[in-house]
Amino acid sequence: MVKTIPLFYILTFVVLLTYADGNVASLPCGGKIFVEDSVVIDIPSLHGDECVWDIQTQGDRILAFTLINERFEDVQDYLTVHDGVGKDSPILQIENQMKYEASNKDLPPAMYTTSSVATLRSRGTRASVLQLKIQKAVLCPLNLGPTSVCGRIVDEISCYCFNTEQLYWDDQMNFCYQNGMKLVSLESSEEERIITSTWYFEQWSSLSDRNLEGIFVWETTGAPLSGYTNWGPREPNAGNSEEDCMVFLYSGSSNGWNDNHCYVRYPGTCELHP
Repeated sequence: MVKTIPLFYILTFVVLLTYADGNVASLPCGGKIFVEDSVVIDIPSLHGDECVWDIQTQGDRILAFTLINERFEDVQDYLTVHDGVGKDSPILQIENQMKYEASNKDLPPAMYTTSSVATLRSRGTRASVLQLKIQKAVLCPLNLGPTSVCGRIVDEISCYCFNTEQLYWDDQMNFCYQNGMKLVSLESSEEERIITSTWYFEQWSSLSDRNLEGIFVWETTGAPLSGYTNWGPREPNAGNSEEDCMVFLYSGSSNGWNDNHCYVRYPGTCELHP
């Protein structure tokens, strides 16, 4: 669940850590914020000097910024997001973000850092509080090579890459691993709908019962199959013990899931989440 935290309390917490005497009568204009997963902060109307906040998240992740009920271009004279914490860190803008061939156009406009740190700078005054959502996100390349295309298709913070090359199940799993990702595990009907509407192909998932016949496991996460399923009619075919790997968008079974031989060649979607 995303938490909404007034910026005053975040800064108070930082100052209390910095000043052991507990004297918080005159708070400094600015502070440090660590983003564990996601946070929404209220930036109030300001007067006088520029206020600066250093934002940080997990070292191998980046930061994603989205505004609630506002547009970045409408507040750029009041608030800027800088890619880094140095004085000369460049200002992030929507226009200088990656343009993905595969992307969900319904997602809110977001700005992304290139590393795990950023700076917020606020100056001037506003008539109302500005709400800024800051999330931990993963880096997402434009592609993983000549046979793939990537994009932020499900949400602002994850990355999906479709490999058009048809490979055996093991080889498709390895392709994802070698690129720091995992072959997709379908957690909801919405995730499956978005993937198949973006890349309308029969393709491998990471679901398999290779280790124990009839017991399906998402091999990239180690989680047993539970909750959401979308098997086609008369699938999985438990009578054929050699069909151990799951293909989805299976055209022969009303677009449902099908267990198939792992040595058949299909494309596949890799995923990476924060």
